[in-house]
This record gives sequence, structure tokens and C-alpha cells, in this order.
Amino acid sequence: MEVPLEVSQVKQIAGRAGRYGMGMESGVVTTLEPSDLPLLNAAMESNPEPLRYARVGFISTTIMDIFEALPRGSTATTVRDALIYCSTLPPSMAVMDPSSKEAETMRYIDSFSQGLVFTERALMLQCPFPSMDDQCKVIMGQVLGAYRNKLFVDLRKILLDSGLLTTLEQVIASKRTKRVLTRPKRDLASLETLHSVLTIYAWFSLRNSIAFYAYDQAIALRKTTQEAMDHCLRSFSVSSLIRHPKRSLGSREHFIHQPLFPQASNIARL
Repeated sequence: MEVPLEVSQVKQIAGRAGRYGMGMESGVVTTLEPSDLPLLNAAMESNPEPLRYARVGFISTTIMDIFEALPRGSTATTVRDALIYCSTLPPSMAVMDPSSKEAETMRYIDSFSQGLVFTERALMLQCPFPSMDDQCKVIMGQVLGAYRNKLFVDLRKILLDSGLLTTLEQVIASKRTKRVLTRPKRDLASLETLHSVLTIYAWFSLRNSIAFYAYDQAIALRKTTQEAMDHCLRSFSVSSLIRHPKRSLGSREHFIHQPLFPQASNIARL
């Protein structure tokens, strides 16, 4: 389906493609189809349309102010609605509508944040939760639920209960013994989840080192997880050669027999 571009969109694309100022006296841009050149020329010669208003986003201090103004127990979704529908702004400004991802994140935080003080809930709204990883969201719900109930989070217990450490240990063992992983795709998905959990834990630890006290262990485990993910990616190619032995090995034959990695260090003990 063809969708006509606005003048501002054409200028933005042309600006990225032309690379004006990168050693050239002027930017250069063209089109794939010759029939589109007249449209490009017309757009480049047009003056930009004046902005009707500026959009105001969800600033953390604004969210905190709204939390404090609302009754105790108000949800993050209520804060969003108050900001959108109750804001009084000059005609030259408008509230930026939250994306579907932001709305989903707010509903996710509301599912376990009841009982936390406003500052803690406002902090969670700034956290880089992965919206597409359902397993990570479940685990982080357990992490933040433990914080709500105990005011500290035992990272080791959370990871052991999730089973993610078992996958990490298996992949690292495969790396040490130079064995090819049989299910690298599934292992990689689990390791990506583990990497996200460790990253978010470290993010919270930098902001609350008392409750999220295992920062060093999280960083060490994340490094090991990155090495294991790399091994999974390398195993994709090797597994393909093993499943299809008639494919030309040639210069890649030595790849199967040589060590994929130097000896790895032990997984950091939590």
C-alpha cells in the first residue's frame, strides 16, 4: 500500500540520506523511481509548515506532583489520565499522548505496586521494562513484589526459582567442553530474558542499593550471560552445518574442531 509522505517527512528522510556537512559542499538525495523525482524536488523547494503547538511529555517531576495531589492508592493509569485530560496548558502546547507501550507499562506497574509510596511508584514508571518479554515481566513482578513485601530483594532466590540460572550453567558448560548446543534458539531466548532481568535489577540497585544490594553479582552474571549468548549465536551456524553435512564446509571445517572460546571463568556465585 502506497502512502503519500508529507513535506516534513520527505525533508527528514532527505536530510538523513544527504549527509549535509559530512565533507560535501551540499547534500545529495535522489529517488529509487525516476517518476518520484518531481515530488522530491517539489518537497525540497517547499517551506516547512509552521508548528501549531509543542507537545509536553511525561516528566518524572510532573508525575510525582500528580501522585501527591491524588488520593492515596491512586494508580499510575489514573495519573496518566489526569495528565491527559485535566492539564491546563497554553494554546501553543499540548499533552503528548502516551504510546500503547507506555500505557501497558503503567497497567503492569499497577498490578503489583499497590501499597508502595508515591516516590517508589514514580521510580518504577521510569524503569526500562521490556514490553515484549512476558517471562521477564513475570520475574520482575516477583522482584518488585518481594520489594513491596520485604523491602529487599534476594536476587539469587529469584533467579534460582525462575530456572534461568540452570540454562546459563548448561550453556557455559557446553562452551567449556566445546559441545554444540542442540537447542541454541531456545537457550538464547532464556538468556535474553536473564540479561534483561539483571539489567533492570542493576538499574534499581543504582537507585536503591539497600533493597537491591546484589549489584556486583548482577553485573558479573550479566557479563557471563553475554558470553553465553555469544556462544548460542555461534552454535546456530555450527548446528546448521551438522544438520546439513552436504553443505560446503571448505574453510569453515576447522571452525567445528577448534575451541569456540578460551576457557571461561566460573559463573559468579551469588
